[in-house]
Amino acid sequence: KFQFFIFFLFIKGIFEKNSKRKIETVMEFGPGNGTLMYDLIRIVRKKKNLKNWNFFLIEISNLLKIRQKALLIKFQKETKIHWHDQLYESFNDSCFYVCNEFFDAFPFNQYSLNGKKKIILKDKKLTSIFIPNNNPYNLKDKRDIVETSLIMKKTLFKIFGKIKKNGGVFLLIDYGPLEKGKNDSIQAIHKNSKCNFLDFPCKSDITHHVDFLLIKKIARKFNLNIYGPINQSKFLSFFGINERIKSLLSNTKNLKQKEKIEEDFDRLTSYSKMGELYKCIIFSDIELHLPF
Repeated sequence: KFQFFIFFLFIKGIFEKNSKRKIETVMEFGPGNGTLMYDLIRIVRKKKNLKNWNFFLIEISNLLKIRQKALLIKFQKETKIHWHDQLYESFNDSCFYVCNEFFDAFPFNQYSLNGKKKIILKDKKLTSIFIPNNNPYNLKDKRDIVETSLIMKKTLFKIFGKIKKNGGVFLLIDYGPLEKGKNDSIQAIHKNSKCNFLDFPCKSDITHHVDFLLIKKIARKFNLNIYGPINQSKFLSFFGINERIKSLLSNTKNLKQKEKIEEDFDRLTSYSKMGELYKCIIFSDIELHLPF
């Protein structure tokens, strides 16, 4: 689904024309089943010789690593594909970093006037309570809740530090409003239905809103160029999704395939679906001359 705008980033010369350094390395954080990396390699393959390229997948799940390797095995004779648990200290390549729905899955803390939220086992069930603390965020309204993730901050400092030192571009796509509110944003899905995030431990998909303003604040500490965030609908529109859809539909005679393309387009761009919920933001050590 991301093919059209990733392709745009490449052909517009982010990796060569506008960069002080040659980029032949791609790194994805939280690559899931590996489909985005598959499309990235396939697209680079159309424009470049893969021999000198490196592709890194940062993944902690052994099960997902198996799925990713099974999908990407067709490229392993042409290029170098690596798996790591984290962005290691010795990595010094000028790199294109990308992540999609990565930070919204990070563990985080919640604070309110009542204290810091803890998860406890009570009567053989998981439940949440607030433990009194010293109100580190100076909250004044009982309804306010601050969500913060130390591991997210540490990860961002590592990525931005590498971009500042070695050069590169970081495309981040994630879930949340342009300005994160002081509210409980935890959401959970189990078997395609919303549920309490404690009802199905280890079986539900748990997410929360990403704080894009905080991410920008951290990026500014490294004097990086920042583009966005903008919603996914606008982002895809800037990078040619409308033209891509017209091309696909005009070259497709199968009615069911056309319906599927139109459904996917609506899901990705509609403001009532993913078009507004998801935000896109780009960071770079050099100016990229993007249209937003």
